[in-house]
Amino acid sequence: MAPLRQKIFRIGVADSRILKAGRDRISGIMRYASARPDWEVRLIAMPGILHTANETMNYGNLDGLISGIERLSLVRTNLPPNVPVVIFDAKTSSASLAKIGGCLILDDAAIGNAAADIFLKGGLRHLAFVGVDRVFEHPYQAERLETFRRAARDAGATCDTFVPSPRQIETDDLQEVADWLTQLPHPCGVMAYSDNRAQTVLDACRLAHLQVPGQIQLIGVDNEIEICENMQPTLTSILPDFEQGGFLAAQLLDDILSHRIRPRKPVYRTYGVKTIVVRASTQDLKGGGRIVSQAREFIRLHAHEQITVADIAAYLNLARRTLENRFREVLGRGVADVLREERMNRVARLLRETDRTISSIAYDSGFSSPTHLCALFRATYGMTMRAWRKHAIHGRE
Repeated sequence: MAPLRQKIFRIGVADSRILKAGRDRISGIMRYASARPDWEVRLIAMPGILHTANETMNYGNLDGLISGIERLSLVRTNLPPNVPVVIFDAKTSSASLAKIGGCLILDDAAIGNAAADIFLKGGLRHLAFVGVDRVFEHPYQAERLETFRRAARDAGATCDTFVPSPRQIETDDLQEVADWLTQLPHPCGVMAYSDNRAQTVLDACRLAHLQVPGQIQLIGVDNEIEICENMQPTLTSILPDFEQGGFLAAQLLDDILSHRIRPRKPVYRTYGVKTIVVRASTQDLKGGGRIVSQAREFIRLHAHEQITVADIAAYLNLARRTLENRFREVLGRGVADVLREERMNRVARLLRETDRTISSIAYDSGFSSPTHLCALFRATYGMTMRAWRKHAIHGRE
């Protein structure tokens, strides 16, 4: 008797490959899928940003869908009602969510707490929040703002808020933001809703002749490298654990498809903050924060070389133990952890954006051997570098 053929689950993934959030979520989904030989994953072309009424999505024949599109009506267009859908960060009515199987929610309270914590640990007593005007983002913004404000209040600090009216076009409020920043007590720690919004804040600081990080310290959210690394000064940003969110979304869809759970209403799971990438915009002008900021700038510029923790300490004219103590006081992590993270981020970028060999990437990212990098990459991402490049970048179109 011939063996039964294994059922193949055709999984669609509709998410942005332009934004870091989408790329990281796809990476997490592919990491989960790499351990499931019965999954066939296909990346689905996203519709335009405006999501017009005439736009549809070409799903083909799917058994399940993971989507980063917030408009559920668009997600469900041309998709059979019996196909389970897992979506990211939909904060909408329960009636709409009844049409899906599950939802991964970013812990916006953790975002607000993380921003407040870095300012308060730096000794700032005046905090502020700069929001956005886009209506569909208000649910996210409200929780970040409330948590950020509560953390300031509990620590005995003040917290001011700038949120333009829904009719205000965000890109046209530069002068208004500049005037508002001028009236704040200085020094002040400012949390922007996103890295894009932080860019507006920095432009407003220049317009108002406010020094960053002297008078204003600034934090964004999402760690969009193209923004954060090219601002002057470079932007400190909170990195949500988008990759873990993607992994959990795939796991949830797998539970639904395998009938381990049979949801009668949407199943919610949460993912939080991965790390705070500290850059020059929150540089403490004195003490440990200044040392850590200088060290991180040195790491950012030289991590691709085979520098060591001892080299970083020597650059700052510090004992290695002193440098380690300052990193643990400010970041809660060691110097080697930060150096490794910077190198792994570079590796991921080179895998995604180039066709270079693994050996070439290893030596150009500061690793002493490709073997060492391959072992570390597998331990970090749960898959080989070749598999990560194949699945997370090229996908199965």
